[in-house]
Amino acid sequence: MIKVWLSALMLGAALTLAVPSVDARSKKEEASVSKSGREDKKPESSQKFVKAYGKIADQYEAEDYAGAIEALDKLAGGKTSPYEKAKIAQLRGFIHYNQDELPEAIESFKAAIATDALPNSEHFQLKLTLAELYHMNEQFAESIASFDDWTKDADPVTGKNWALQAKNYFDQDDFENTLIFIDKAYATGDAPERAWAQMKANSLLSLERTDDAIAFGRDVLAKAPDDVEFVNFLSALLLDADKPQDAVTLLEGLRSQGKIAQENLYVNLYVAYRDVERPKDAAGAMREGVEKGVVKKTKDRMMQIGEAYYDGEDLTNALVFFREGAALTTDDGTADLYVGQVLLDEEKPQEARVALTTAIQKGNLKQLGNAYYQLGIAELDSGNEAAAIAAFKKAKGFPESQKNSEQALKSLGL
Repeated sequence: MIKVWLSALMLGAALTLAVPSVDARSKKEEASVSKSGREDKKPESSQKFVKAYGKIADQYEAEDYAGAIEALDKLAGGKTSPYEKAKIAQLRGFIHYNQDELPEAIESFKAAIATDALPNSEHFQLKLTLAELYHMNEQFAESIASFDDWTKDADPVTGKNWALQAKNYFDQDDFENTLIFIDKAYATGDAPERAWAQMKANSLLSLERTDDAIAFGRDVLAKAPDDVEFVNFLSALLLDADKPQDAVTLLEGLRSQGKIAQENLYVNLYVAYRDVERPKDAAGAMREGVEKGVVKKTKDRMMQIGEAYYDGEDLTNALVFFREGAALTTDDGTADLYVGQVLLDEEKPQEARVALTTAIQKGNLKQLGNAYYQLGIAELDSGNEAAAIAAFKKAKGFPESQKNSEQALKSLGL
């Protein structure tokens, strides 16, 4: 299964953290209508409370959170109306949130809602805020319930809102419900975010609906062809679905426009060309990435290029890149081993024996026996029979090279 990075879900406007004034509703504003039948509440607050609360709000805005909490404690100790209690709890919630104290923020907002004293606009907004905070605190079941409660009165529900509920299910691996709610997000007509597309694509993949995921990916790119992150996702998906030619077509479209600017895209193109048995094109693509500085020049990348050229029977370039890889490490002789093998193919045994000896000295070879066997061939072809025999005898001690080494020694009369 392909795992695709999923950006953090942007939360809605409820967490802009602007503290509402004590009287959040203008006298000229009409009462907010509730779909569930909740009666809109009028702010009931004394002038003394309004003045004190305003000063505390100023402390909050100045980020004097300790001072604001102390003042709220003092204010709460006096005689307060249900509305005033709600405003105190609400502001406490904002302060706790700004100090990354999510459990405390949640409890404060729950207390504000429980007073049932706020005007509809604030009361319902706090329900959404509570759903968001539950999500941030990884209390997904509670977030789902709070969101469902909020939607009873919400009008409108934005795409970002529906995406929050989709993310609640996604983070619990409930991909069927994720798709239901992410489709609701798309249905609003709001400008979609990449996180939505990634959630939907990953959900389709997790449900093994690969063809649907590919079709969706193509639709996303048809509308946003320069979305490099999604090009990476779709190209990797096409490779995973054994459709390398489609991956080549997709990535070459970007490459022709000079828009491949991420290493993983060059890597995907390399793999796609290898899968369609076009090794020289694979080497050329990765080489271009290195030359542009997009692909890091590492031993492994140099060896990948060298291997592709070797499979394409371009020994000259294969040797160049195997040597590049060998020069980038002092404790891994794999690239030097490949250099030696190419030099043997080119009938340059004396140069091959130097490379193979270096490979053995550097170490970290997966098949050391084969390295000794190749060295034996190089020594023999260089006229060094004694050294060849010594190498073959060492190779004989490894299972991967035992048979060939015994045959070589037998041919030498041993």
